[in-house]
Amino acid sequence: MIRPLTGRGVLIWLAGFFGLIFLTDAIFITEAVKTFRGEDEQKPYLQGMEYNHTLARRAEQALLGWQASIDARRLKAGRVAILVNLHHKDGTPETGARLSGELRHPADENRDRSLNFQQISSGLYEAQVQAGPGHWDVLVSNAGGSPFQAMRRLWLR
Repeated sequence: MIRPLTGRGVLIWLAGFFGLIFLTDAIFITEAVKTFRGEDEQKPYLQGMEYNHTLARRAEQALLGWQASIDARRLKAGRVAILVNLHHKDGTPETGARLSGELRHPADENRDRSLNFQQISSGLYEAQVQAGPGHWDVLVSNAGGSPFQAMRRLWLR
């Protein structure tokens, strides 16, 4: 025998439906807040205040005319070699630069790794680091006097 649908039954169904929606939203919101750390930069206000200095260094780098190509290759035991080919406007290699950098994971700053480059040939610099597969951002800068910064997103296998 089928019972007729009453106002009380509709109220119970609606309360159950919206209760399930609210419970699901509460679970998703809680997990999102627990796993997202918030801001990407530690001091975004100070970074914004220094932006004019950043623009001046970029203009100085453009006048310098250094060009860089960044690549990576997988080595044994899961290590990755990050290669930077650095040359001047006229194509001559830049030797003696003191390059440093960072291998950044786009979604998790806890996986970021620092890079210390060694010159392996004229204009070619290499840093080795342990990194898993996926998308990574490589940020390279000159620790010496000449302002230089380059960035590239790589897919590591």
